[in-house]
Amino acid sequence: MTHLLDTGVWIRAVNRPRTIPAAVLRVLRTPSVVFGLAAISLWEVGKKVQIGKLTLPKDLSGWFSDALASNLEVLPMSDAVVVDAMRLPEFPTCDPADELIVATARIHGLTVLTTDTRLKTYPHARIHYFKPRATDGRVPPTPRARLR
Repeated sequence: MTHLLDTGVWIRAVNRPRTIPAAVLRVLRTPSVVFGLAAISLWEVGKKVQIGKLTLPKDLSGWFSDALASNLEVLPMSDAVVVDAMRLPEFPTCDPADELIVATARIHGLTVLTTDTRLKTYPHARIHYFKPRATDGRVPPTPRARLR
């Protein structure tokens, strides 16, 4: 295992794979490659559904059954992860889920696979950023502000 999917990449891989560049998608679909997923990502998906920011094609339990593929390993939120998250230097977001995802990757020696431009140049973790594609195959323009 070399990469940890952030929540947004996990959702894209399951619900909108056409928005992932072909080279990244090929790697994500390689059955022999295992990816890490921070436990907080499950909560984050559930919370987004609960507050209406994410609509899934089935109920949450059914989506998890499909989305937790055999090549994903859910990594726990351990005391080491929490301590590391509290000590991340100059972290570029105020999002506790992002902190825990990056800390999980650091503790496990993984590279975060993300589309989050705020993490793109974070120097205190290994980050692999990719720009998502529009569903018609074009790269969408970079938004001026991120809506939360």
